[in-house]
Amino acid sequence: METQERARRTPKISSAKSNGGDPVDESGLDVRKLLRALQAVRDGDFSVRLASDQTGLAGKVADTFNEIVISNQRLARELERAGQIVGKDGKTRHRVSNDRR
Repeated sequence: METQERARRTPKISSAKSNGGDPVDESGLDVRKLLRALQAVRDGDFSVRLASDQTGLAGKVADTFNEIVISNQRLARELERAGQIVGKDGKTRHRVSNDRR
């Protein structure tokens, strides 16, 4: 019973390949491209984006990923700015702003 539930939740990787030869799951999501993008963001590269022309679940994943990266990029910039103001200029009353959009 538990195995059946796990099988339903786990995305299936088809033997079909995308243009780059990477595996694609049933929704059309290229998991290797997603992994490479996630690793780039983990390493601090906020310039990476997933193609936003996809439809369905793959499109929603790409759009959500891109929004998260943009948000993290803004936060990193704001923290860098705050560190500059507090650390270099000595203005300890400075507040960090975190605008969600």
